[in-house]
Amino acid sequence: MLWATVVSIVVLCLAQGYDGQTVDTRRLPVNTEPRSYALRLEPNLEPENASFAGSVDITVAVMTATSTITLNSKDLVLHDIRVTDENTDRDISVNSWSYAEDREQVVISMDGHVLANRRYTIRIRFEGILRDDGMGFFKSGYETDSDGKKWIAATQFQTTQARSTFPCYDEPNFRTPFNISIKVKENEIALSNMPVIDTIHVDEILANGSVEYHSRKWVHFAQTPCMSTSSVAFFVGEFEKFDNTRLSATNVYSHLGRLYQIEYTTKAAPDILRVMENYTGIPYAMPELNLLAMPILGLEQVENNWGLTTFREKTLFVDMKTNSRAIMSAKTAVGHAVATQWFGNLVTPAQWDFAWLNKGLATYLEYFATATLEPEWRLEHFFIVDQQRLALDDDKNQMRPLSAPAIKPGDADYYTADRLSGQKAAAIMMMLNDWVGEETFKKSINLYLTHNQYTAVKPEKLWNAFDNALFDLTKSGLNGNSVRTMMNTWTEQAGYPVVNVIKKDKSLVLTQQRFLSGFSESNDTSKWFIRLSYTTNKEKNFDTKSAPTVWLNPSVNETVIPIDDDVEWYIFNIQSTGFYRVNYTEDNWLSLIKQLNDSPKEVHILNRAQLIDDSFSLAKAGLLNYKIPMSFTQYLEKEDDIIPWFSAMNSLNYVLNRMRRCRNALPDVKAVVSNLASTAFKMFNKLVAEQKNPQYPINIGWNTFATWACKLDEYIIYRTTTVPEYFRRWKNGEEIPADIKDAAFCVGARQSQVSGSLDKLLQLYNTTKTYSERASVINALPCADIQTLLTYLILIMEDKCPIEPSDYEDFFNALSSTSNGITAMNYFLGKYFTDLVKNVKNGRNIATTIFSILATKVSTESEIENIMEMAFRSNTPIEYKNTLVPVYRREIENNVKWYENGSPEAIWEYINPLSKGLALDPSHQYTTPQSTSEDDSSASSRLHNYAIILQILALSVSVKLLVHVI
Repeated sequence: MLWATVVSIVVLCLAQGYDGQTVDTRRLPVNTEPRSYALRLEPNLEPENASFAGSVDITVAVMTATSTITLNSKDLVLHDIRVTDENTDRDISVNSWSYAEDREQVVISMDGHVLANRRYTIRIRFEGILRDDGMGFFKSGYETDSDGKKWIAATQFQTTQARSTFPCYDEPNFRTPFNISIKVKENEIALSNMPVIDTIHVDEILANGSVEYHSRKWVHFAQTPCMSTSSVAFFVGEFEKFDNTRLSATNVYSHLGRLYQIEYTTKAAPDILRVMENYTGIPYAMPELNLLAMPILGLEQVENNWGLTTFREKTLFVDMKTNSRAIMSAKTAVGHAVATQWFGNLVTPAQWDFAWLNKGLATYLEYFATATLEPEWRLEHFFIVDQQRLALDDDKNQMRPLSAPAIKPGDADYYTADRLSGQKAAAIMMMLNDWVGEETFKKSINLYLTHNQYTAVKPEKLWNAFDNALFDLTKSGLNGNSVRTMMNTWTEQAGYPVVNVIKKDKSLVLTQQRFLSGFSESNDTSKWFIRLSYTTNKEKNFDTKSAPTVWLNPSVNETVIPIDDDVEWYIFNIQSTGFYRVNYTEDNWLSLIKQLNDSPKEVHILNRAQLIDDSFSLAKAGLLNYKIPMSFTQYLEKEDDIIPWFSAMNSLNYVLNRMRRCRNALPDVKAVVSNLASTAFKMFNKLVAEQKNPQYPINIGWNTFATWACKLDEYIIYRTTTVPEYFRRWKNGEEIPADIKDAAFCVGARQSQVSGSLDKLLQLYNTTKTYSERASVINALPCADIQTLLTYLILIMEDKCPIEPSDYEDFFNALSSTSNGITAMNYFLGKYFTDLVKNVKNGRNIATTIFSILATKVSTESEIENIMEMAFRSNTPIEYKNTLVPVYRREIENNVKWYENGSPEAIWEYINPLSKGLALDPSHQYTTPQSTSEDDSSASSRLHNYAIILQILALSVSVKLLVHVI
């Protein structure tokens, strides 16, 4: 392991600084820059006085003479500010300091000037409150088996939360070394980015004047490399380190009694660190890497700091009862944390506008680095499911580019917390890898890190590394253009393209346009550089390295390639490596459907999934008749791979949710979809039975599709699956496989009226130490009846909900997977919205989370009316109207257009013949789909009225925001 010496740190720090010239009052002035920090903290973890006091010495270099120095500070009380000339040791008289709360800044005013090209030390004493929202410097409690509740304190500074713990230059372009010291109790440990170099035991004078000898200790840490404030981290608490016998720089910590659950990640971390070192060609830059399993964190599951990474316990804990998906998630989470040691810490974005530089590379490499260690997990395929396909949901007109300026301090947190930005950035990194090849990609990453380590960069530094690597290895560029020119079309434009392929005689005519869901009418003329790979029924060449390719250029309206006249079908985007969708003419779609029905395995797994996903998404956007994607589902009886089934499940769930508005047709649609879910479950149930030790993808498929079937249809469960027997065995005290518990517990939740079933599930939730078992209970609860779910939601108002607040988001997301759950949330939010926001702890966050979930789920008119009534209430906080109302306007418009475009009729045309004999109720009558009890014209008219009102309200909000900015 290698880490920078103090001399090299100082030299690199001196070379660092923000190169922008534009004055922006939301950013710190450029008249001074930090050169080092000495930070001393004294946290008090007692719950009745959870606070901290501290002091910071900031050595600054003055770039231009000034009588004021501006720092970031938020929610701190500052004392005794001193400014001292470093050369003469003379104090510069501080006249006053004032707070600019809207900019989260403090302005220090002096009687005289500090002079250019000199150094000064700013000394500030401060105090603050330990937060309880998992952000900044926060406290968290956990229950022990014998000593009651214990308290810990930790940090989550990304992106702009360091300023709430100590005054600082809290912008990522300022990288400096830190000297950190923390005073803690004798029975507590303190951790930070660097190893402990000294511990000094001190006496504590109590309030009554008595002395507790050696009851406290100052823990001093080694000086850090040059880093930004967002990388700073520390922890205080009674945690223990897992005793790892391997000689490694990685350590994993948890509280006593749970150490056995971190053994798995303790063994995994050193291997992943070694893989990352080999992949990047850059040794890990710190002496050690400490991983902490925390009871709670803020927005993110993981806080990726340099040398000290904190996880939520449920992310990291693994034991004998943990299911396969949770084990996979634990290892990839460690992979992500390790990757950020290079991407985000060794190299930092110069502005939070470019946070995707961190998240994209780290997310991409977490899968492909972990895949090196676990090849049988097929993580390169799960990347498509978990990241790329979710990123392709970024298909709405309002979505922002990856590189987008923040408009106020808090927005930086929004950008980094926005999962889509990381998913999209990771997806385009995979695409770039496909363009240049693995060898060039790795060489580019090495050049990027080598030339920019310990600095803050803009995206062009990454693209320049690729251009240089291409020149070194191939003596040429990429398609006659620089990588920067080509990739800017992907990072500086919102959305992504759909490629249209039309056959004319012996040619294929290729065009592109921005893909927008929801029948959006847009004049968007965005175009991208796209490298298209393709094959036909003649070659069936699905090798990404040898399949033919063609480039689309933004300046060219259409590209023509020759093709044999007798070609029956063609597929573009081999193995789905490109970040775009593809649309064909109907005859090619039908030929592809025939191919999958006749011999699906002649088409690559990822392209089978792509055809399902693309066709459903195109139909959703009004670009394709629903008979095409629905027809693709016919071949699924022959599909035995998890990836295409994932695409089918996600797409069919959207259809089923939308069809809730068509009451007459819904039972038949549900019957057909339930039958497909049963087919998937039986397929994977058979694979599990046939294999002694099934591989993780098979176990994950068994879990996923058993749960899907159980949530859809009780009739299907009891007629076609063995899941009820698993629940009976579990209820009688027998241990059942971890990967069937979600489905088995759903059966139990459906029996909520049966004495003891639901109580037994909640008892397990409250007593188990296995987080995946807790998650299984949460995922099963939406199978209960509406009244039960509504009762749980109402109990939130009294802080008596059986689900813990830290699991609320998971609970709400789980509820959105069933119509009962959606109905219960909609009613709850409509009735209790005002009281929830005003009177419940974290009520605003709860309301926002439910709002955002319902935005994409409400389908019936009563649900939409309920949401809209909330939006127009006079007592609805303005921030909800500013941020959530525009989202609902777009969703309502999309809802209306989906029905108007004839989507329900097209689905019905396919479903009606198939549903015969599948309906749950044998007496069910098959009738043409009706939207609701009122006629369609009345329904559409009412929804149009809501959309118009929302447009006016959104315009009013926009004008207010514009006036505020000006």
